[in-house]
Amino acid sequence: MTDKTLKSKAIDIRGKSYVLVSDRVIYFNETYPNGVIKTKLLSDPSADMVVMKAQIVPDCEKPDRFFTGHSQAKWGEGMVNKTAALENCETSAVGRALAMLGIGVIDSIASVDEIKKAKIEDDPIMVVTKGQGNSEIALATEGQRKMIFAVAKEAGFDADKTKEIVKTNFNMDSFNDLTVVQAKLAIDGFLKKAKK
Repeated sequence: MTDKTLKSKAIDIRGKSYVLVSDRVIYFNETYPNGVIKTKLLSDPSADMVVMKAQIVPDCEKPDRFFTGHSQAKWGEGMVNKTAALENCETSAVGRALAMLGIGVIDSIASVDEIKKAKIEDDPIMVVTKGQGNSEIALATEGQRKMIFAVAKEAGFDADKTKEIVKTNFNMDSFNDLTVVQAKLAIDGFLKKAKK
């Protein structure tokens, strides 16, 4: 059996190794051809809070062996949930259910959204003030740059096209000049494109 952790596909988010849900779904479909992924909306469609349940059945001939994941997302909370809370919530629930089966688990079962929602104190410092009001903008972290490439790949862009898009959108000469704030905006932008 191949490595269920999918460690070779992992990206770094806030110091934790994370395997994208898309990679987990691909692994599941290739490894469990007789399996099924089911999702169900548990909240009212018009509610402010979306609650989803995902259930993974590795073998339809053994339906009593299943793995469940739940997720919740609030409409308007964060960039993605302004327009895609339902989709975001469903993806997180599926990711958690696949993690319960052991697929893509390296550092924890936490979803990328849970990692992102970690205490604000854990965020990188965006602006460091020096002396007489001069300021130095913090550059994007390695984890942010990897995340940009990962979500851009999901949206169908290769590394060169991703760099070109980022440099054009932020009017910069080098991708390495990307700031923490710009990286967050780029990640959100590519996430929106990946959802379409």
